[in-house]
Amino acid sequence: MAIVRSIEKRRGGVAAITVDGDAPIEIPLETVLEHGLHEGSSLLTEEWAAIRDQSRYRLAVRRALEFLARRRRTRSEMQKQLLKAFSEAETNGALARIDELGYVDDESWAKDYVATTRARGQGRSVLARELRQHGIDDKVQESALAEHDDRGEALVIARKRLRSLQRLAPDVRDRRLYAFLRRRGFSNDISKQAMDEALRVNDVRSDLAGRSDGIEVLVENELG
Repeated sequence: MAIVRSIEKRRGGVAAITVDGDAPIEIPLETVLEHGLHEGSSLLTEEWAAIRDQSRYRLAVRRALEFLARRRRTRSEMQKQLLKAFSEAETNGALARIDELGYVDDESWAKDYVATTRARGQGRSVLARELRQHGIDDKVQESALAEHDDRGEALVIARKRLRSLQRLAPDVRDRRLYAFLRRRGFSNDISKQAMDEALRVNDVRSDLAGRSDGIEVLVENELG
């Protein structure tokens, strides 16, 4: 037999229940009401085991939904959060239910992450590392990054960064611009190409600045 030794109502709609000499566990308060549990309740061992397992599953699903209500999460993030308060079996059961409901989609999450403004100006290697930190596996990473334009992104931020380096000596300017692009996760080749193109455009604009026909020539170069 299993005997309820104590029931403590807690915040968040849960109760801490102690059965026999076991450590107290949290279960949904509605479980206490549903089964009429109270101090001194006597249950068959297998009956209590069934109530306990079902109650913990329900509570784990509730916690998972609460996590998702705050912000979108990856499956790995959900798992880490749940394992702080639930067993591996309870966590896996809750995640299976969340999967059934379609509330966690790593592929969609990863694609949206890559499309955010925060990801702009970042190379594939940096984005892949960040996705990995969120628990996104390699296959999903590859799919999410398939349409990421490293060359285009590198050129855009190279041009922007160059504006703040104009007053430096050419060798210092070039070294800092290259290092900046590499830190952003762009490959050696793409960093060099973006730097060269940004410098070429910058030099053209500088050469035309003192010419009366500068604007017309610049337009012709851009169009040609």
